[in-house]
Amino acid sequence: MTQPLNGMCVVEIGDSIAGSACTKTFSDYGARVIKVEPFSGNKIRRMPPFKGDIPDINGGAYHLAFDTGKESIIVDYSSNSGLEVLDRLYQLSDLVIFDTTVEKTKKLRSMINGVKYPSTVSITPHGMSGPFQDRRENDMSILAWTTRMYRNSMENMSPLRNAPGSTLVQIGHTAAAVAVGIYWGHQHDQIRRDAEVAGVEAILGNVDTGFVSWIFTGNLPERIGGQLKTRYPTGIYPCKDGYVILSANEEPWFSRLCHAIGHPEILEDERFTKDRENNWHAFMEYLGPYLDQHDKNYIFTHLQEHGVMVAPVLNASDLLDDPQAKARKSFVKIDSAIGEHFLAGAPFHLNKMNDKSFKLESAPKLGEHTNTLLKELDYSKEEIIALFRAKIIG
Repeated sequence: MTQPLNGMCVVEIGDSIAGSACTKTFSDYGARVIKVEPFSGNKIRRMPPFKGDIPDINGGAYHLAFDTGKESIIVDYSSNSGLEVLDRLYQLSDLVIFDTTVEKTKKLRSMINGVKYPSTVSITPHGMSGPFQDRRENDMSILAWTTRMYRNSMENMSPLRNAPGSTLVQIGHTAAAVAVGIYWGHQHDQIRRDAEVAGVEAILGNVDTGFVSWIFTGNLPERIGGQLKTRYPTGIYPCKDGYVILSANEEPWFSRLCHAIGHPEILEDERFTKDRENNWHAFMEYLGPYLDQHDKNYIFTHLQEHGVMVAPVLNASDLLDDPQAKARKSFVKIDSAIGEHFLAGAPFHLNKMNDKSFKLESAPKLGEHTNTLLKELDYSKEEIIALFRAKIIG
């Protein structure tokens, strides 16, 4: 049984996690993804961590995780000869993903014109137009442009960032969804399309509801931090061996929680029946000891038995031992440039595909496929040697 995107070819020209995360979706489901890189390698290759803290252009964690199953070709496209290589790659492909500066994207995209060329998706922080189109951002500064960072903080304290890279991964997944749409549209009506994904807009539109709330109410979203102290118990709470997240501020979950922790009398206490929002500290005198005495797995199992919405806050090692993750094969062992290690498995499962729709293959070494690809692009042996000597390819 072939993978669902088998036969599709995607060219990736970019620098960040967003572009790599976007095209990973295609490569893991069977598409051929050709990663165009400079002689120094794309930025994602140089991002730590590295095994043993030893920098390795082929062994960076982000590269190994987000470049799975791709091909790597080194091209210096600042010259006409390099642009000719790109032009042939364009004509080989069904889709091109750009994840670089607006200026460079506009230049490289301008070469794509005509029915024989593919559709494109351009990923930039602020889009291809407007006064901020040339601003460079990272995952933290993009988050700051949305309401998300503002909300992820406690009152009178500094805003908080998301986990490193997570914002860019979300942008990449948005771009992948857009790319699938314009690809199938192109297949259907033979109309080539150029789509652009602005990172700020992707996060604002896909992730956060704070802006929508402000539009209708005129009120700034509450800065919630890790816990809601007026609508408790909702949020993250420490326990014996880590943290759990609770959502039991409303009925029937609040009553169930009170019974589960052995304090049904709370339900008759006027501090909590009439003035709960001002008595968080008093409530924690009941909940706190229960949390301190038990580990997160016990709390999860026990409160679930009582019908309370709860989940353990897992760290990386917890995830590998999680029974649900094991049952779903959420993590896959792979052999790469640094040896065997686990990576995240399929983000979704397809019915009747017997888990064969998704396949993880190791990330490529820098320039690993340059020679093979040039032959496929009808370059002669002599032309390839000349390009190598001129340092157009590597």
